[in-house]
Amino acid sequence: MQKVILFWGIFSLILIAPVSAQTEQKDSAPPAWLPKETVKKDTASRSKDLKSFISGLDPVVGTSLPGSNGKSTSLSTLFGETIPDLGLRVKEYKSQKKDRKQKKDKARLAKVQYEGIPMQAMSVKYGSGDRATVESFHVLKEYKPMNPYVRATETRWYDKKGKKLSSALVKETQQALPLHGSYKKYNGENLIEEGYYYMGVRDGRWVKYDTKYNLIDKIIWNRGFPAESRITYYDSAHTQVKEVVPVAFGEVEGEYLAFYKEGQLMANGKYDEGKKIGRWVEYYQFRRQRKKEIQYPKTGWEEEFEPFVLREWDDKGKLLYDYTKDPRASVEEETEN
Repeated sequence: MQKVILFWGIFSLILIAPVSAQTEQKDSAPPAWLPKETVKKDTASRSKDLKSFISGLDPVVGTSLPGSNGKSTSLSTLFGETIPDLGLRVKEYKSQKKDRKQKKDKARLAKVQYEGIPMQAMSVKYGSGDRATVESFHVLKEYKPMNPYVRATETRWYDKKGKKLSSALVKETQQALPLHGSYKKYNGENLIEEGYYYMGVRDGRWVKYDTKYNLIDKIIWNRGFPAESRITYYDSAHTQVKEVVPVAFGEVEGEYLAFYKEGQLMANGKYDEGKKIGRWVEYYQFRRQRKKEIQYPKTGWEEEFEPFVLREWDDKGKLLYDYTKDPRASVEEETEN
């Protein structure tokens, strides 16, 4: 009987031992809701990559961040993905600061120079009261010789002695300051014309307005000539101008110029929508002496008009004949350019 009891006692111990071991293992295991521990083999690489270290943990954080609308945020987002690239931000800030400085310097220089040439502001006033005309403009600080070709066009300069603007031939350089820079013309308080001058001749965008500031005319100039003008030269280096055909908005419009090879003006006149109008003048090569005046219709609408010679001179300046009293002759001011 004792042997039987001893046998069942040993058999019971054998059965209880595995169950006890399983119970110990089960009791020692962490709860399922805790983060699972991940063993890192390489401690050095873990210290270099904080983001990979944190990714070994459960990424969900129960606490919400300000502005996150109560949503849970992952640790990887906190420590990696949302951190701004401060180096890039610094570069962007420096670039923007440089651009602002360049714009500020450009605006400052625009007040004291045009196309890199120093200038000074002036103005003249004609009349009084609400109907007074005011011209606000800039001039060179001292006289500088103008391009001999653009002198054939309408040049403008300020007469220091007469205190007025002039388009005549400059005779006293000490009293002449060519217009250079922005120009504005007012009738009372209304701006009626504005543009730019370069060394005495028109340059850039020129516009005219009516009394209600509506645009009525616009043309682009390139240092004395309409920007679209067709210019031909005597030489391949483009230093000796032969002919200037004015073109504006695809139409032959404006002042035509022809030159001798040495640079003297040969002929000039005006086009209106591709047709010659008004007085055209031909010159002898030297001394800017007139040779012939030819009368064309006053406008381009007169299709039946027959051009005729209005006046003619010999090479010594003697007037050969004069038909300026002909009723077909256009009344024009003869300004000396």
